[in-house]
Amino acid sequence: MRPILLATLVIATLGQVHAQALLQTPSVQSPERRDVLDAARTKVQSQLGKPVRFKVEQLRLADSWAYLHATMQDAQGQAVSYTGTRYEEADRHGLKSAKYDALLRRVHGRWTVKVDSIGATDVPWTSWSRDHGAPSTLFGDNSSP
Repeated sequence: MRPILLATLVIATLGQVHAQALLQTPSVQSPERRDVLDAARTKVQSQLGKPVRFKVEQLRLADSWAYLHATMQDAQGQAVSYTGTRYEEADRHGLKSAKYDALLRRVHGRWTVKVDSIGATDVPWTSWSRDHGAPSTLFGDNSSP
């Protein structure tokens, strides 16, 4: 009985170590980071109709998945303005923030946004792992909206 319990414990521990080893944060100058941010930026800019920069708070990669948690900024580094966008009224009522969250997938070498959230005032990603099959380790301890 004890050898089986010990073997089960070792396998479980190795599985956790392996899962954690797959999780990575690309360096600021890496092409991978640039490609993920470009894919997310293209999606956001098409929805807002204006240029956006990201102040990255978290960027995690695991296998062919990426999770981005960032603050959207304008060209001067200020929080993005929703003036003139479809989100303007919601922002006026305090229902938007400058936060951006996205789950991306790399397919055939190209990153695409699977799901995103512009201006969340809550935690938008809680079901993304379950709904899209992404590794839950991507979201880690990110507890701020």
